[in-house]
Amino acid sequence: MIFRYHELRDYVCEDFRRFCSMGFNAEQILPAVLDEYRHGEDFSTAENVCIHLFVALNCVEEGMELHGIAEKLAPILTEDSINMTRLLLGEDGTAFLKDLERFRSMTAKV
Repeated sequence: MIFRYHELRDYVCEDFRRFCSMGFNAEQILPAVLDEYRHGEDFSTAENVCIHLFVALNCVEEGMELHGIAEKLAPILTEDSINMTRLLLGEDGTAFLKDLERFRSMTAKV
């Protein structure tokens, strides 16, 4: 990953807001945000997992519909990919797990 976990989260949040202000809905925002990053040389599976999680968190926080994103997120957030992402993030792995738990607790209430 080119960016540290917290930097990537901040950049994805900025992109999310920009696409919201352009009138994109949740299902349009995810591919638009991914397009900002996936063409980079160092785009990794961990980065893909993190970006999906960040977009999903932003959608929940904004009260947006999660149906399309939830369908894309479910196969990406497997136990193996979560463990791999945590390991690849090193010291930022704890922050990733906290965000994942926050997402799960927020969506459990819905």
